[in-house]
Amino acid sequence: MRVKKTGMILGMIISAALLAACGKGSGKTEATADPGILRVGIVNGEDRFASNVAGAPVGIEADIAKLVADGGGYSIQFGMVNDTDALLTGLMNGEYDLAFGRIPQTDPRISTLTSSAVYGKGGLFLVTPKYNYMDCISIMQAGTLGISPLTDPIKDDVEGIDAIVKVAYPSLDQMGKDIASGTILAGLADEREAMGLIGDTLQAQEVLSSPKEEYVAVMPQGSPLKTTVNEAIKQYKLNKIQQTGEGGS
Repeated sequence: MRVKKTGMILGMIISAALLAACGKGSGKTEATADPGILRVGIVNGEDRFASNVAGAPVGIEADIAKLVADGGGYSIQFGMVNDTDALLTGLMNGEYDLAFGRIPQTDPRISTLTSSAVYGKGGLFLVTPKYNYMDCISIMQAGTLGISPLTDPIKDDVEGIDAIVKVAYPSLDQMGKDIASGTILAGLADEREAMGLIGDTLQAQEVLSSPKEEYVAVMPQGSPLKTTVNEAIKQYKLNKIQQTGEGGS
């Protein structure tokens, strides 16, 4: 009888240990929709943050995403899109676990999502007709300044803007058309918006003493990935300091 009881107790202990081990393993993969796989969406900005090289993303955002995968023990799958709207739609539809797109932390579209720590910064730009090299709002003597969708939340931090007639544009394309036609004198845009407007008729210059936008990665609301993502951002910045003596943004 004692042998049977001992065997039963030993069996219960082994079963409990196995259940505990299974619980630990499942906790790690709950942060992603597909166990063990981190699906990352990135906007192809053709810049230092993200570019498409031979079909693969390279740049600051891709480097951070790889650190997230390493830190969480995931394999990684990238999906590249051409604009932030497509990126956020994919995230909300469950296509991605994590999304990078040089998204300002003031962007109202991410209010229902989980945001990471700041991983980079960028200045604001004046988009003007070709060969107009204005880079300071305070020198605008007359005319109207367009405000792009993403710069509207921080426009009041721009030096000299209080004295300028302003009009907010919900459509970046329309702002570009109005600059080109002379309907407005110039447009205030963030770096990615400005790069998207540059062409045969428009150019852009960074605003002197420009306030800096702060960029964050985004995840589904309440995502447990946040801690791992923030640790990866911290590690990326430490790596850059060690390599160059400067921060990562």
